[in-house]
Amino acid sequence: MPPEAPHRTPARISLGPKKVHLPFSVRIVRTDAQLSKAVTIRAEAYSRHIPRLGEALKNAEAADRASDTIIFLAESHETGEPLGTIRIHTNFSSPIPIEESIELPTHFRGRAIAGVSRLAVKSGPKGRLVKLALFKALHRYCLAKQIEWLVIGARPPLDKGYLDLGFVDVFPDFRPRPLASAGGVAHRILCFEVFTAERRWFELSHPLYVFMGKRYHPDIEIFASVSNMWSHPRAPQPVPLSSPPRLEIPLV
Repeated sequence: MPPEAPHRTPARISLGPKKVHLPFSVRIVRTDAQLSKAVTIRAEAYSRHIPRLGEALKNAEAADRASDTIIFLAESHETGEPLGTIRIHTNFSSPIPIEESIELPTHFRGRAIAGVSRLAVKSGPKGRLVKLALFKALHRYCLAKQIEWLVIGARPPLDKGYLDLGFVDVFPDFRPRPLASAGGVAHRILCFEVFTAERRWFELSHPLYVFMGKRYHPDIEIFASVSNMWSHPRAPQPVPLSSPPRLEIPLV
């Protein structure tokens, strides 16, 4: 009788998403130090294309600290240097900045909208990956905040990058409009429907579908908080001798 084959435990098959680590992190700006990094990369990027605007952007803008505004920052794991940034302004309590220069069509009225501005990415081989990660953070944040539409002004030829992501023209004439927030430079006005994005990418076999929907990127950290609150350092509070020690349980 042949010897009995040794018993082998069947390998466990993971049903979770494929985890892909990035060489940088993407987080919501919550401190002055992080804002300073975002301002630095912003001024550097805009100076390459619109020098006078890049000079004006060397300091933080009032919109950076507005209650309906958040900023994403991409930072290198290796060096800590800023690699990219983008700003989002929702219309929950006031019109988005682009509405200072244009009147959006009527079908945007009564909708939750986010205006996207100040996209800046450091030049180099990682630029496209950083831009995709910022866009994934933007899309996931909008889903969490129940934002229906993204609206952006893009200068030709940079508008092509947004068209590749699935943005479409707001106005049927495709005509660029001057924007006050960009020093009067004409921009093509584009929009993006948030809720249907993954379905559209899937139906079109868009290469972005895998990156956005089928990969888990733990370095994109946007859900530590979606409250928009600015971070203020707090001095440690002494525990009274009569009080038992408190067990601090992290919420996230």
